[in-house]
Amino acid sequence: MDLLKKEKLERLLKYGLVLAIVFCCILLLPQVRKLIIQIGEKVLGRGLSHDYWMNKMKVYSLYAMCFFSFFLILIIINVDRLFSSRYIKKIFIFASIGIVIMSFIVRIIMYIKCRSLWLDEAMLAESIISKNLFELLKPPLMNTQSAPVLYVIAVKFICLILGYSEFSLRLFSLLIFLGLLICEMILLKRAFNFDRFKIAFVVSMTALLPSYIWYSNEFKPYMGDAFFIVLIILLYFFYTQRKIKLSTLTILYILILGFSSPAIFFIGGMLFSEFFIAIFNKNKKQIAYIVISGTSVLVVFCLYYYWWMQPVSEAMRRYWGIPHVKEILQIFNTGVGNSDSSIIMFFVPFAFLGIIFFGKLKNKIVFSVILSLLFAFLASFTGNWPLGGRLWLFLPAIILFFTPIGLDFFYDKIRSKIIKNIMFFLFVAIIIYSTINCFEYIGDKMYFSQQEINPLIYYVQKNIKEDEKLYVYPQAKFAFDFKNNFKNTKNRNITKDKIIYGKNRNEWNESTVGNELLSILENKKTYLIFQHYWVGIERGLSVLQNYGNLTKVMDVHDTPLYYFEINESKDKEY
Repeated sequence: MDLLKKEKLERLLKYGLVLAIVFCCILLLPQVRKLIIQIGEKVLGRGLSHDYWMNKMKVYSLYAMCFFSFFLILIIINVDRLFSSRYIKKIFIFASIGIVIMSFIVRIIMYIKCRSLWLDEAMLAESIISKNLFELLKPPLMNTQSAPVLYVIAVKFICLILGYSEFSLRLFSLLIFLGLLICEMILLKRAFNFDRFKIAFVVSMTALLPSYIWYSNEFKPYMGDAFFIVLIILLYFFYTQRKIKLSTLTILYILILGFSSPAIFFIGGMLFSEFFIAIFNKNKKQIAYIVISGTSVLVVFCLYYYWWMQPVSEAMRRYWGIPHVKEILQIFNTGVGNSDSSIIMFFVPFAFLGIIFFGKLKNKIVFSVILSLLFAFLASFTGNWPLGGRLWLFLPAIILFFTPIGLDFFYDKIRSKIIKNIMFFLFVAIIIYSTINCFEYIGDKMYFSQQEINPLIYYVQKNIKEDEKLYVYPQAKFAFDFKNNFKNTKNRNITKDKIIYGKNRNEWNESTVGNELLSILENKKTYLIFQHYWVGIERGLSVLQNYGNLTKVMDVHDTPLYYFEINESKDKEY
């Protein structure tokens, strides 16, 4: 009877999946998608963006087709037999190698396409380019930017060798991401004794995470945070195995402090963990050594904080604001570009199960990681470390470490084959979705909306005439100066006398002629470059239209270039 029910259920699923695949194929027809949009317009009573929804339906139909097709194949070849087979593990291991290679190819293509520096990158770039090595060691950095001192020096050295470009500024992040994968494999094999199947899962998901794809292609230290936190844990494991001495561990930890700010929480977690173990074992000699090591790290960190971090600490507090507990729900969404990794929330419950399992085994590494995370959250809840996702980029890697153990724990406790199969399908679907999503970074997904200023600059450099000027929106100044050469007037394609630098972006959100618009109206013919205009520019553009002809020359990923020519008859009205 049970077998008959199972056969009926499988048959019903097969028919349903076939119909779902057929429906997705129908949605790929542009005429069908257009009809759906037209019906939606009539129902909603307002116009819809045809191109946007046409593309969205096409993309999601392809996702769904892959998902339903994989489901159908698994049901046809009997999922119970497939899941219990040793061959699926071998297939997945080989597939994960392909996934990691593919993710690197995607990243290389992103580097070749060379996304424009967005505002924060460009503001930090000014310090790297304008200052020599000695000047960089005098805090604070320009434009109230903050980055670990050794990260700044490392990027400066790369630029001195390769020249100043988006590629050289971001190269450190790509190299450090490669280091993250290598450290993961070593740690999972040595410390957690994972088999190749589990290692393949963790490494492939790390390679596919949107936040790690994005930040391995960004001139910011956050990708380094993920690497150095994993390195801290790996070094501690080597210390527990007596592969390195405590003095060596202390020196390495002090060096890491110069590359990563949240490293202090994990260094503290590792050393406190060792301190508690020494107390429990009543090892007075070891207690003394750990106290000396911890004190050395703490003294260096305090000096480093006073010298390097304190000059910008107040500015950072104002920028990030007071942390709220509800921000934990957004901790995997960095809020920058297409880097939302909220999908990792699905793994959190299994990671907790993995931590519980390791806790029962009294694993020293797990205890130290838990202690480190407690320190980090304590710092956030006391207002000393923001809960912003960018500053917690190390967390997804840690979640992924414990997920395979949690899954094993879950499968051992759950006896229902249906629930097990559903979970298997979901994990396969996540990997397939993440792989397809990774491919999309070859296209428009690699760009940051309202930040793609380079094509605009190239156009103006090529087409600006003697009687024309260029207005640069206040937030666009830094990326514009980077492409037009910081402090290098000899190679500038747009001379200084042709540039009008905006000073007050808030005036663009007003319906009157302030100093900002007046600087444009005083010139007869002006190009207008915008970037990072989140305050809004529509009202200001409407005002300009009252005094002349305003033409949108180009718009690259919501980054517009306008051309304004004053109407002679209204020249004196403003």
